[in-house]
Amino acid sequence: MSVAAVIPVKPLVEGKSRLASVLTDEQRVILNKNLYRHVLKTVIATPAINDVLVISSDEEVLTLAEEAGAHAIPEGENSNLNAALEIARKAGTILGASALLVVPADLVTLKTSDLTAILSTAERSNTVESIVIAPDANHQGTNALFLRPVDAIAFSFGENSFETHRKTAEEAGCRIAIVERPNLSFDVDEPDDLKHLEDHFWRD
Repeated sequence: MSVAAVIPVKPLVEGKSRLASVLTDEQRVILNKNLYRHVLKTVIATPAINDVLVISSDEEVLTLAEEAGAHAIPEGENSNLNAALEIARKAGTILGASALLVVPADLVTLKTSDLTAILSTAERSNTVESIVIAPDANHQGTNALFLRPVDAIAFSFGENSFETHRKTAEEAGCRIAIVERPNLSFDVDEPDDLKHLEDHFWRD
């Protein structure tokens, strides 16, 4: 199995807009950059991942990806998450990937063992069409999504994406597995989440 991991990244000045009431613009940029750096480093360090693709309209994000050895894919200015992932899916296909793993850029406690758990779960599937979903803590959002083959289902990130991805996979006849791990379910969205961040996430 050849796995391409995709990290979609909003422009650093736009990410975490829900925290604008408690953080300055500069603080949000620093936080977004460090969250992304952490996820990028973790994904690259995961042995079973063959290629890492970063898609963004932010030049700094793309430069950091290239410096780390990932593939940098420019995103259109008026794009959205699902459209960006379709571009990345095509890039993964060109690279010869047989599977795709979407990893958000804000999983602050993510470890290589969490990604390995998703890939190991997929490997245990005895069917070609396999979907693995890691939901958020509320079982509403999708915090990681594995697809085999790369075009197994359409991307439906957004409101209630966990249930939408699950239903879409069922309708497509895919084998579905749900992976629930603390590091995969925790992302930074609300002011209360900030108290769990280590000091280095605030340093530029």
